[in-house]
Amino acid sequence: MRHKLSGVGWIFLLVSVAQAQPEGVGQGPWQFTVSGGAVHQFDSDLDDGGDYSVDRAAIEVGLGFATGPRDSLGLSLGYNVDDYSFGGDSGLAGMDPWGEINEYQLSASIRRGIGERFDLFALPFVRWSAEEGGDRGEGQTTGLIAGVNYRVSDRLRIGPGFGVFEEIEDGVSAFPILLIDWKITDTLSLETGGGLAATRGPGLELKSTAFDGWTLGLGARYENFQFRLDERGPVPNGVGEEEAVLSYLAASYNAHPVFTFSAIAGFEFAGELTLRDANGTRLASDDADPAPYLGLAFRGRF
Repeated sequence: MRHKLSGVGWIFLLVSVAQAQPEGVGQGPWQFTVSGGAVHQFDSDLDDGGDYSVDRAAIEVGLGFATGPRDSLGLSLGYNVDDYSFGGDSGLAGMDPWGEINEYQLSASIRRGIGERFDLFALPFVRWSAEEGGDRGEGQTTGLIAGVNYRVSDRLRIGPGFGVFEEIEDGVSAFPILLIDWKITDTLSLETGGGLAATRGPGLELKSTAFDGWTLGLGARYENFQFRLDERGPVPNGVGEEEAVLSYLAASYNAHPVFTFSAIAGFEFAGELTLRDANGTRLASDDADPAPYLGLAFRGRF
């Protein structure tokens, strides 16, 4: 079994944490959420020749129940689709290794306050990721994010945690986590977060609410995405993987107390595509040049 740290080495990373308790919407302990979005990543040149682009979309619904002022339980179901397009006759692109990838995710959230200053949380999940025509059961992975948050003051919460993610073909990714929620001023904050829609990795975001009805965010996140390939493709039942660091600028408008709409623009850096056979043996890998992307997202809370 392989053990590795996803992405950027043994440093503290930041991860988004779903909060199931109501956030000022409605009077009861229940909260229903729905969120989604679509992103187009423009052509990115590959070092060994050719290029690729991606159209991504995601939808997620969740239900949370507050069992106390700082205690909650939640359950969510999500679906992502990533449609890759390769161009060129050489390298990985010349193999046209994969096309449309479908991913389903079921996750739970558990949060409990301990004393006056500590909050514990756990986020277990299971995913099914496979190319159209691939075996979703063979693309199943599980994971857990857990940690503790300490309330330093009314403006700062910070704490450690860990993430453990199963990889396809018996690999494990593990990394430490640093959670932070820092209200620098009344209108400026530094927060953990995963970005907008179709998110598969940890991130950090600087947010401003200085503009009436608008929230501006400047952030970055790391993403890692593995999936089972088509049974009749170039590498039958193989494994595809995409890794990248994404930076973005987001503008969100609070159109209604329960609805938020966002526009996002950014660049993908340090991209890498990897192709493995059905046993997990690496067949090809190619680095990708930075590429811009644009997207739209929404979120509703009821």
